[in-house]
This record gives sequence, C-alpha cells and structure tokens, in this order.
Amino acid sequence: MITPEKAEIIGLLCAEGSHIIQFSNYLQYYKNRKKYYLKRNDKSERIEFFNNDQKLLLHLKLLLKKVYNYEVNISGNKIRICKNHVIYDLLKYSEYKNMEWRVPKEVTLGNKKIILRFIRGYFDGDGTVSNRLRMFSTNKIGLKQVFRLLNKIGIRCNLVGPEIKPDRKPLHVLYVLESQKKRFLNMVKPISKIPGLCGDNH
Repeated sequence: MITPEKAEIIGLLCAEGSHIIQFSNYLQYYKNRKKYYLKRNDKSERIEFFNNDQKLLLHLKLLLKKVYNYEVNISGNKIRICKNHVIYDLLKYSEYKNMEWRVPKEVTLGNKKIILRFIRGYFDGDGTVSNRLRMFSTNKIGLKQVFRLLNKIGIRCNLVGPEIKPDRKPLHVLYVLESQKKRFLNMVKPISKIPGLCGDNH
C-alpha cells in the first residue's frame, strides 16, 4: 500500500536516488574452525540518496522512520538505505536510476494528496525556483509522467528539450507557467527550495 509519506520518499529517490548492487570477494574468519575462507561474489545492495541540503536529508530520515520504522544515518550529503525489506518494498514501485525511474501507477492512480507528496519529493530533489520554476531530468519518459501528474491536478506547465551541452546527457526541462508558480508552491509546499516555506509532515 502506498501512503502520502511513502509517495514522497519515492519522489525524492526518483530525483536523487541510486540503486546500487555490488559483488565482492573477501576473506572471512570463522572462529569455530580458526580459519579464513574466501567468500566469492558476495552480493551487497543499497539505495542511496544524495543532496547538499541538510534539511532535506533530515526530512527523508524522518520519513523513513515514520513509514518503515527504519533509523538511518546522515553521512555528509548522503543517506544509505541498506535494510533489505525497505529496499525491496521501494523497488516494487520504481527503479532508481537516471534513465529508468518512473512514476508508479499507485501514484498516478492515487488521490490528490498522494500525487502532491510525490511531486513535492521530486521537486525538492530535481527542481529549482531560480528565475523560473523548473524540474530537470535526462529521463524524458519519467519527466513526461511528472508533467501528466501536474496536468491532472490542474497545474499548467510545458515540457521542453532536449538541451544539448558538451560532455553531458541531453537534458529535458519541465517549466511551470509563471502564472501557476504561486499556486504550485501553495499546493506542493516544498521542504527545501523556498526559504521560510516548509511543508507539513503529517
């Protein structure tokens, strides 16, 4: 089941998350045998969230505690999600890679509060209000789904791109119309983008 809080976590991870799987070889000591044994292709898996805004990192930490009763640490500008049951639950809704994330159908078909909390998460991760209110992504399919969500709740916007820059992936940009800016901010209530404007945490 998806809740507004979980929808916001997913939005944050779609914007700034990464799903990492690693395999490693290492020696492990077994006390009962008093010997080291080589462990081959040992799998480790995690989801990471990167952001320079400590307020947003703390907000995600509180959301994870509320939704999963999972206490994470903030390390610099990063949160690591390492609990298997949390990882597997989050992966039911989306993959968290630049070109692969998608808006979950549970959000698309959800009520207005669920949609708004997903948009808040995504905007806090990959949005800006400098000059224009915009959201960015190299993932055109995912950003187009965000565009449709905004249309669904009556926020008018434009999707443009790709913008091509040397040595960078093509970037797509979603612009919220200037006439809709105040309405967007009042509805979405970003956590980290607007000084003095904070969202509800209920």
